[in-house]
Amino acid sequence: MERMPSARRAYHHGDLRNALVTAAVRLIEDGGTATFSLREAARDVGVSANAAYRHFDDKSDLMTAAAFDGVVRLAAHMRQATAKVASRRRQVPASVARFQVVGRAYVSFALAHPELFRLMFGECGVCRLPEGPAGLDIDSPWTILSAALDALVEDGVLPAERRPGAELRAWSVVHGFASLALDGLVPASGDETDEALTALLDFTVTGLCGTMPVRGRTRERMPARARV
Repeated sequence: MERMPSARRAYHHGDLRNALVTAAVRLIEDGGTATFSLREAARDVGVSANAAYRHFDDKSDLMTAAAFDGVVRLAAHMRQATAKVASRRRQVPASVARFQVVGRAYVSFALAHPELFRLMFGECGVCRLPEGPAGLDIDSPWTILSAALDALVEDGVLPAERRPGAELRAWSVVHGFASLALDGLVPASGDETDEALTALLDFTVTGLCGTMPVRGRTRERMPARARV
């Protein structure tokens, strides 16, 4: 699991609100939400609970801010993954490789940050609407997915008439796989997981586009060749 920056160091720069959010994310990732409290975050930063209450109304308010931070981190992870797409899956068009990398990045973030991911979509989360949280001044996971789907259309891979509603269909697939893995219903690591996810992403491209595109032509995806 990636380590979060020091909340105390952030506070010493004078930004208590962000220091509390950083502490909350770290504490939730380490111990989950059941025992998390605003007082615990304040204690971790080194301030009184009263000081924390100047920035957050209650524990739920701080957890929502932590969930928002999770969305920002997920979007950044997805953007970083797409920046490397040119070196992957050369046997498929670039737009297909980009789309599949976006899905893989979504799942890998969920598996690396299970408690934060659950918070993002839970009662205190900010992902309960597909468009994501209001006020996000960068691309959201939803808009990154939308851009990947638009690229499929521009590449002639996804027929324009099949584009409407594609976000929800694609999101349902990767979110469902991530949730099953987090619940222990499919392996959450190893070659078996990677193979299952690869096959699922291939299946998703076929379902969205009607075919499995390969560089320079289009290949029908045969059920007998599935790798799951």
